[in-house]
Amino acid sequence: MADLGYEPQVIEKQVRTSSGDIVQPNIIATSNKLIHSLVFECKGGITVEQDQLQRYSTLTNENILRWITVFASENFHFDVCISDLEENHRFNAYIAKIFPMITFGNNKVSKTGDFGEEKLNVAFEEPITLEDKIPPLSYYPFSEDDENAYIAPFVIRGLVSIAIKNAKGGPSISEEIEITRDELIKLIFNPVYDALSRKHQGRLKEKIKEVIHLVKVRESMKDTLGIIEKAGGYKVSRPLSRLIKESEKFIAHLETQSSLIDFV
Repeated sequence: MADLGYEPQVIEKQVRTSSGDIVQPNIIATSNKLIHSLVFECKGGITVEQDQLQRYSTLTNENILRWITVFASENFHFDVCISDLEENHRFNAYIAKIFPMITFGNNKVSKTGDFGEEKLNVAFEEPITLEDKIPPLSYYPFSEDDENAYIAPFVIRGLVSIAIKNAKGGPSISEEIEITRDELIKLIFNPVYDALSRKHQGRLKEKIKEVIHLVKVRESMKDTLGIIEKAGGYKVSRPLSRLIKESEKFIAHLETQSSLIDFV
């Protein structure tokens, strides 16, 4: 699909359909190469609401074009795509009579049903192997449902990166560097931050705040990083050279822990 130019443009935003109903796709990925969007609804369980499928069936080009950017809107077309897991696919396979489906297994990704965009049908003509492949984390490194220990390295590296960028002196300079929560989440979730709904952004900000608080309450890390919580963000008051070194040591140690609570 990368060869077809699809990029996420909308994540977890509510879209009003032509019938006045609301749907909330997990992702709308758009290809300006094909002037086409994939409207993904991801299902991890074994049940799909019939009402939800009905609402998705009332989406029109105009509904989607309000939220995405394409080079030639007059040629725009889209497919609603239901994504599910291989172990549950037998319960959901009937959906392929309504919408095409992408199914994720342990070692492959396969298609059921047909897309309106023929190049996608060709791309998924045979299952795509996942052997020796690592999912890209640059788009969406973590969710609010992930473990604190998994999130912490992204947050700490983000803090350090912004501290380096905002520092007025060299790496040995000791100064108070202010970092806003908006700066932090935008850096961590670049380039898809603007695609996130405001509610989703808010939930992620709260999760980041929770993780930083857990790091900060550990006395040795409070002293090492010098993180001070303030309205709308944080203050870091340590020489950058020490901050960089100690942060990487903390992350390396954290990666051996089952949870951030264990480390704290």
